[in-house]
Amino acid sequence: MGKPGRGLIPQAGDDAEKVTALAVKRTRRYLAEVRKRYPDAFAQLNRMVRQKGAPGMPDWPDWCWLPMGASYAVASGGGLNRLTATDPRTADMGRLAALAAWRLTKGVYWLEADAQDRHIRRLWKAPGVPADPVLRQERYTGGMPQHCVYVALPQRNRPTQVGPLPWPLGVFIHLEHDVNNGRPELRIVVDTDGTWEGLAPHPVMLDRPTLLASSREGAHESLATVLQHFPGLGDNEDPAEALAKFSQTLPFQVWPVVEAVTDPDVVISRWDMPGERPERARPVQDSGGPRWEPANEPVRWRVSLEAPRPGLRAM
Repeated sequence: MGKPGRGLIPQAGDDAEKVTALAVKRTRRYLAEVRKRYPDAFAQLNRMVRQKGAPGMPDWPDWCWLPMGASYAVASGGGLNRLTATDPRTADMGRLAALAAWRLTKGVYWLEADAQDRHIRRLWKAPGVPADPVLRQERYTGGMPQHCVYVALPQRNRPTQVGPLPWPLGVFIHLEHDVNNGRPELRIVVDTDGTWEGLAPHPVMLDRPTLLASSREGAHESLATVLQHFPGLGDNEDPAEALAKFSQTLPFQVWPVVEAVTDPDVVISRWDMPGERPERARPVQDSGGPRWEPANEPVRWRVSLEAPRPGLRAM
């Protein structure tokens, strides 16, 4: 999946209807790519999540569908297999974790103009707004409308880029509980160009005070590996800080979207059925324990500061 399929990339003038419809097509294609690359992945993950809290097995908060160690096992092949930082399957682990949680509800979200103004335009352009967003752990762990959401980004009047990065198509957002240390994380997978390889995973450590503080932690852990591939970074007076600021760029690019979908003041309503609200997936209980079933089809949701009028459609 090196190139996006024809008709999957919105253009700058496309409206919400077109942008979200194309997002639905792309997300379906990503699920198909998982089945192609890891044919038994979803079945394996379903078996693992059914063991939650069983004797001798780990437990975790309900806001996390399944810790990413499970996706690591699938991507690596399990057993004693290990993934290095430069192994392409390491990024697959992040993609797989997001898509496995997203397929439960298959929600594609759109920020209406008022939510865009409040969270995208204001946070990027208003004077006095700090460039290092404060992380609000309880807001994110308690405010995610579903285990994983895909937010299609507006393409009308879009900037060519945000900082050094091109303007993305959308972003998957989900939550992670590290069973090794109990730390909460917010995981984003940015849809940069409509390809599998262009799905860029990035962790945000929610027990750190700010986005940059989270990036600093990751930078110190990965600095040695990065310097092997980018030796010029070592010429910087503080290469770890330079790497942290660069690593912060990707989540900062989409952070207003994270704030919007977890904003307690927004109203999230179904695209053509304004009275419906999103809910997290719930398992079906059977003799073998909880069983998680994927949603039949993607569902589009609008995010607004006001409840839409009955029968209102996005334009």
